[in-house]
Amino acid sequence: MIGPRPLLLAAAIVMLLTPLGAGAGDPVRECQVPPELVDDELRLPQLGQLLQANRPITIVAIGGASTSGMAAKNPDEDAYPRRLQNALRQRHPGVPISVVNKGIPRQTTQDMVDRFGRDVYKLTPNVVIWETGNFDAARNVDVDTFANALASGLTDLREHNVEVILIDMQYSRSSASVINFEPYLDAMQRAADVDGVYRFRRFEMMKYWSENGVFDFVDTPKEQRAQFAGDVYRCIAERLADAIEHAIR
Repeated sequence: MIGPRPLLLAAAIVMLLTPLGAGAGDPVRECQVPPELVDDELRLPQLGQLLQANRPITIVAIGGASTSGMAAKNPDEDAYPRRLQNALRQRHPGVPISVVNKGIPRQTTQDMVDRFGRDVYKLTPNVVIWETGNFDAARNVDVDTFANALASGLTDLREHNVEVILIDMQYSRSSASVINFEPYLDAMQRAADVDGVYRFRRFEMMKYWSENGVFDFVDTPKEQRAQFAGDVYRCIAERLADAIEHAIR
């Protein structure tokens, strides 16, 4: 059941949906993560075959605020789906690759499943990147309700013969102090294991960046926040491109 939360939680939700801050140096160059946060035994064989054959590829990114890129200065160009498209085209020159952004802020997992028909399947994607869980956790949606929606969506995607990458929640110290993400992360991992889909561990990556001073996520002047949000999105895209490269081997 969705219920009201304290004012402090509302402030943390804003922080969660708006990545902030950076440490010293160039964060985009410094945002590598330990290999175990990217490498996974799961593979994307259909995508690998298409890339080898230089066939056109359509990837649909469905998700919430961070998929839409709402925190960046120029969401159309700075959101992670556009950054991912650029990264994949650079790594596979000559292959027609399109990453379509279907992010809508403040949606639960069930809200996203409900729009698969119009926003995903009509585009006949080869791969679907599904970023979810932020809003469910922030709104305290019942974990079983979240898990059931996730399982239903993954079953539906499998029946449409598309390969799937799940992206889990964002991390910041302020949001993690008032929102209990762990049950939702656990539910997402169980769903990924059951359906054999690749889970992109964004929460752990962002926690690693925070703890190692790559991104502060807190103490950035207001006038710099949009630029740093764009840097975070670009780093997510680069690490996601790394994960895809690993999965198509």
